[in-house]
Parts: sequence; structure tokens; C-alpha cells
Amino acid sequence: MGAKYSDLIVNHNEAWRLVTSIVLHAGVVHYFINMLALWFVGSAIERTHGVLAAMILFIIPAIGGIILSAIFLPQYITVGASGGIFGLIGACLADIIMNWKLLFSDFVNEDGRKHRHVMVVVFLIVDIVLNCIIGLTPYVDNFTHLGGMTIGFLCGISTMERLSSDFFGIHQNCLTKTKQIIIRFFGLIVSIIGILIATIVLLEGDGATTPCPNCNLLSCVSFPPWNDYNNRWWYCDDCGGVTAQIMLHPALHLNLECPDGMNVQIDLDPDMKIDKGDLERKLPEYC
Repeated sequence: MGAKYSDLIVNHNEAWRLVTSIVLHAGVVHYFINMLALWFVGSAIERTHGVLAAMILFIIPAIGGIILSAIFLPQYITVGASGGIFGLIGACLADIIMNWKLLFSDFVNEDGRKHRHVMVVVFLIVDIVLNCIIGLTPYVDNFTHLGGMTIGFLCGISTMERLSSDFFGIHQNCLTKTKQIIIRFFGLIVSIIGILIATIVLLEGDGATTPCPNCNLLSCVSFPPWNDYNNRWWYCDDCGGVTAQIMLHPALHLNLECPDGMNVQIDLDPDMKIDKGDLERKLPEYC
């Protein structure tokens, strides 16, 4: 239906899934939560920085986050606008950092506005931390979230309109202005180069394995990790960790070691032509 599925993107030339997966959602609740977040964050950026900036800060991080997910979590099927929403949150961070001196300047702020700005920053940080923790649970794609936020931050440096200190009577020297221009171009260049490199890495891969097997810990951790494996509250989809050996005796079969520690034996037809790549993609199904 258009979800992110690395095998189809890489091996069946369905790159359009990198875009269509953004507008699909896994149910009404998922859709409602994302649209509510998009309305709160997106409308604020649109009012402050314009429609074009809001579109850039949503679309580019959304696609970039999906690409990173396709690379590092190829076994996951992903849908949702979360990458774009986190991109907008990353852009908000960039906006705050770029205007930090003005937001917390005693010269500019009067009547307790400074404290309100502090509360906004604290709320934003708490929101990011909570969402990252939620991203460590099953069925939540943290690579889309964190990738989208990182790209949104970089795009935000280049896209968000910086408040002029001269407007408030705070003059800047040439060195400060030059540094700001360099930083703005740096964010845009790094974003474009990063997405291009990620796209090449994705398309050069096999669509089934990840270049960093242990990186899935950034997206899901079975909890609590100190409990016995069979006594944890939840478990992660470790299908990418299935390993197997082809055995000839006593008959042709596969010896699989599944992520939960179980060993599974699958009989193979001796007359069947074995395609190694196809067999590797089917390993998770056997567990």
C-alpha cells in the first residue's frame, strides 16, 4: 500500500515508498496523534516563518528520516509523518539556539517574558526526551524520529529567519555577521550531502541487512534488560538477527538460530534451486 519496505525499495525499484509512507498511518489513533502534533508545531512555524519554510522543514526531514530507517531497520515496515513532525521540532531547537541571546536578554525581555521562554525550552526538551524513550519500545521507529529531528535542526539553521539584533538596538560587528552567514550555509549543505549519501548507502545495500546490526538498540530495547529474557515486559522485533547454516546430513536442511535462543530445523527440497539472497530474506519467517 505504499509503506516503507526496504526490500521493495531497493530490489523492486519502488523508491516512491520513501514519500508515500509519510502520508500513511497505522490506524486512527496514530493518525490523530500525529495530526494533533503537526497542528501545534507546524502551525506555529507557519505563522512565524511562512508556508514555504514550514513545508521545507516538514518534507525534507520526513524523507531523510525514512531513508535512515530503511538503512538501519530494513526488517521494519514503517508508516507515519513522525519524521516530518520531529523535523519541525528540530527546527524549533535551531530557532531557539540561533536567537538565544535575544530570547534571554534582559534588554529585550520585560515583565517576566524571560521566564516564559525558559518554560518553553524546558517543555520542548522534556517532550524530546519522552518521545525518544517511547521510541525504545516495540513498533516505534526511533530512526525516523531521531533522523528527522537531526535533519530538521540542520535545515532549520538554514531556513528559519533569524531575528536581527539591530532591530532591538543591539549592534553586531562584521565578524559576528559573517559567522552567522557561514553557519546558515553550513546547515543547508550538510543536510543535502547527508541525504544524498544516505540514499546511495540505501540503494547500494541488499534491502535485507543493515550495515550496523547493533544500531537497532537505538530504536528498541527489550525491558527491563536486567530480567531474564523470558520475564521481560516487552520484546523487540529481532528478526534481522536470525542466523542459519545449510546442513547436508542426515538430509538437506537449514539449522536456524533465532533471536530468542531457539534452534529451528527447516527441511529443504534437494531438487530445489537455492538462491542465497532469497533464502536470507525469508529467514525471519521461519522463526
